[in-house]
Amino acid sequence: MNNFHIILIEPKESLNIGSVARAMQNLGFSHLHLVAPRGYDRERACVTARYASVLLDTMTVHESFPAALDGMQEVVGLALRKGENPAHYVSLPQWSKKLTERASRTTALVFGPEDDDLRHEHLNLCRWVVRIPTTTAYPSFNLAQSVLLTLYEITRSLPENLALATPLADAPTENELVQFDRHIDGVMAASGFVRPGTPAPVPALVKSLLRRCDPTRHELSVLLALFSRVHSSLKRPAD
Repeated sequence: MNNFHIILIEPKESLNIGSVARAMQNLGFSHLHLVAPRGYDRERACVTARYASVLLDTMTVHESFPAALDGMQEVVGLALRKGENPAHYVSLPQWSKKLTERASRTTALVFGPEDDDLRHEHLNLCRWVVRIPTTTAYPSFNLAQSVLLTLYEITRSLPENLALATPLADAPTENELVQFDRHIDGVMAASGFVRPGTPAPVPALVKSLLRRCDPTRHELSVLLALFSRVHSSLKRPAD
């Protein structure tokens, strides 16, 4: 469970944060992150956290979502909204079936604000977008309920002996993927592929497509070298 990090985007209710901490402690998860919390009150959070208040002392608060993804190798957004360029958009049971082979990755589980879903700026950085099955008549879960259901599904799906899990090849971190995104942006701009009038979703679609290829760290380093060379060549003045 140590590989999973729970990230709450702009939570506004401290009682919900406490309930999330309690759910995490119940199921053996210990990494809690808040991104730009709105009016966080530790005493109020302790009301629902109960004996999990230790997680409130060890949690990390970030000013931005990209900062919270530092060092993450897998970014999973829990959302109803697909996004403009969805990565792998699956149900929670479908995603959990793949956990055995992916459990070795440092994974961010990202949950949106109580009064909204994850926004496109968040979804574009997610390799997986996961929806929790609900009735169509009432599809919205409370934040703490969403976290509890997701963590329970993880504990239910992973083998008791994680040594039995098949390890994946070394995965790149989110920082390395963001660096790759910058090179892609540079190549698209320098080549004229993206210019004034280009539909806004196009650059994000290209980057999302390449993320879905799920490169290993070595493969990404080769792609970085390639795009860096292409970018440099495009910026070089013609003889």
